[in-house]
Amino acid sequence: MGSCFGIKKQTKDEELLLKNGSMLLEKLIASSNGKCNPIRAFSAEELSKATNDYNVGQEISRYVHFVLYKGFLHGREISVKRYNSHSKSLETAITDIVISSQMSVHKNVLKLIGCCLETQNPVLVYEFGGDKNLKRLMFDICEGQPESLTWKSRIKIAMDIANAVAYLHTALSRPIIHQGLSLISIVMDTNCVAKLSDFSLSIAIPKGKSHVVKDTISGVFGYIAPEVFECRINEKADVFSFGILLLELLTRRKSADHSEEEATFKEFVGNYVENNRLTEIVDQSISSEGINRDDLVTFANIALHCTQENPEDRPMITDVAKQLRQLDKDCPYISKLY
Repeated sequence: MGSCFGIKKQTKDEELLLKNGSMLLEKLIASSNGKCNPIRAFSAEELSKATNDYNVGQEISRYVHFVLYKGFLHGREISVKRYNSHSKSLETAITDIVISSQMSVHKNVLKLIGCCLETQNPVLVYEFGGDKNLKRLMFDICEGQPESLTWKSRIKIAMDIANAVAYLHTALSRPIIHQGLSLISIVMDTNCVAKLSDFSLSIAIPKGKSHVVKDTISGVFGYIAPEVFECRINEKADVFSFGILLLELLTRRKSADHSEEEATFKEFVGNYVENNRLTEIVDQSISSEGINRDDLVTFANIALHCTQENPEDRPMITDVAKQLRQLDKDCPYISKLY
């Protein structure tokens, strides 16, 4: 005998929406005590149209686990982050949404507008952050030469990102470790403002604890703090990564490409500082500005302090931000960013 009740079978899209939405809701509640910035829900069809069916010609950048596209929606430029179909990317994408939604109030964070939960892995929608991250801006060849960043602009980028990381560490319900700080995670928007992006590797420090104990190693090669390999970390791991980023800004050298067998990248720079030879490895475009050598050394020492081997010897990111603000005040005003 057949049932007298008509039961509608859920479609695959509805099942994905329910699964992804449930996980997102659970994480939002756990991370922010039920308080978070509202974000808009987009349909899969809307975002497919916005990116011309995720056309390769609209790619801004491609990473290990996602691709970032330029899109157009309701006459507005947007950035669309599409995670790959790997099952592990689901939790990564959800984490990105949870943290981004809380960080979007900060002026130096790429603002999350919304997301789509109808796809296998969520698709994230941001304000348009330009078509270059800081790594591309510093190292990609454009018409024969990479674009030049002024000394003043590098200090401002460092100062603004330090403020964003400080907000991540201190302003939310629990301290959050970014874990992915690098030149790649910083975008320069159309108004030349540096914005921190990609919170996919972020992790919260449990309530009442001072560290996170992990069973996996997360981070960007060349920026990973020594203690990360012991899988016990706190906010000082971000401070180390930030210090490496500062050294790259100063020298225009990639930490991951450093090939000196007798010294790490930070030790390499430190040796030049100790021997009063820092100007030999500072980016030539800075040297041509005639910057005061003491300012260069101050910047280098801030970075080297951040990259101390022992996490307890590193400063808090809030203190780093104060030091950079002071250095910024001491530098002459330059209207052109780059």
